Amino acid sequence: MISVDRKGPLYMIAASVCWSFGGLCIKFIPWGVMSIVGTRAFLAALVFAAYRKSVKLNISRGNVLGALCLSATTILFVYANKLTTAAAAILLQFTAPIFIILIELLLYRKKPSLSAVIAVSLTILGMLMFFAGNLDAGNMLGNILAIVSGLSFAGVFVCNKRPDTEPEHALFLGFLVNAVVGIPFFFFEAVGGASMATGPAAWVAAAFLGIVQVGLAYVFFTKGIKRTPALLACLITAMEPVLNPVLVMLAGLIGFLPDIETPGIYAIGGGAVIVLTVVSYNIWVEKHPAEQEKPAIDQKQA
Repeated sequence: MISVDRKGPLYMIAASVCWSFGGLCIKFIPWGVMSIVGTRAFLAALVFAAYRKSVKLNISRGNVLGALCLSATTILFVYANKLTTAAAAILLQFTAPIFIILIELLLYRKKPSLSAVIAVSLTILGMLMFFAGNLDAGNMLGNILAIVSGLSFAGVFVCNKRPDTEPEHALFLGFLVNAVVGIPFFFFEAVGGASMATGPAAWVAAAFLGIVQVGLAYVFFTKGIKRTPALLACLITAMEPVLNPVLVMLAGLIGFLPDIETPGIYAIGGGAVIVLTVVSYNIWVEKHPAEQEKPAIDQKQA
C-alpha cells in the first residue's frame, strides 16, 4: 500500500507557486523562445547541482524517459504560447491528468477510481471557467503542440514514479538537455546584439526564471513527487495557472507593469473550483490510500 505523506502535497504546492511566476517574468524578457529555454535551464541546472551537491548522473531508462519528457514539455509549451493564445495553451496542456489516467491504465493496468475521474472532471471544469471569455480557436499547430505538451507533462509525473527513476537525476538531465539545445540560440542573439542590449530588468527576470521559477520549483517537485501519487501531484499543479494571472495583476497594482489585468468573475469562480477540488481530493486520498495501490508490472512492458 502506498502511504500518502502530508508533506508531499505541500511540496507540490510550493513547486506550483514557483512555477506561477513564469508568465510575469517572461513579460520582462524580449528574447527568443529557445534563448529563454536555454538560459533558464542552465541556471536551473546550477541550482540543482548545488542542491544535489553533485553533477553525477545515473543514466537509467527511467531517468532518460523522465528527462526527455521534461525537455519536451518545456519546449513544446513555450512554442505553443507563441503560436496560439496563452489561455488555449495552458488549458490544452492541462489535458495532462487525462493522459496520466490513460498511461496508468494502458501501461500499469490501473483502472481509475471514481474519485479520480470526478476530481479530474471538476478540475478541467474549473479551468474552462477560469479562462471563459479568453478562449478562441487560435492557431491549429499551436493547439496541437499544447496538447502534445500535455502528454509529455503527464509523462514527467508518471516517469518520476517508476522504480528505475531517480527524480533528481531525471530532472537534472532534462535541464542539461535544454541548456545544450537552447544556449547556442542565446549566443546567436547576443552576437546580433539582441540579448546584450536588453536592460537590467530582463537579466533579473531571466535569473529569477532559472533560479526560482524552474530550479527551486523542481527541488520542491523532487521532494513532493516521491511522496505524492502521480495524479494528485498533477492536479495540484492546476494552481499554477490560477496564481499566474493573480501575480500579473498584483504587479500591475504596485506599478511594476503598465497595465492592470484583473481576473473576471468566471476566473475567480473557476479558481475556487480548482482549489476546492484539489484540497478535497487530497483529503480523500489521505483517507483512502488503498485507491493509490498500483499492481506490480514488468519494467520491460513500460
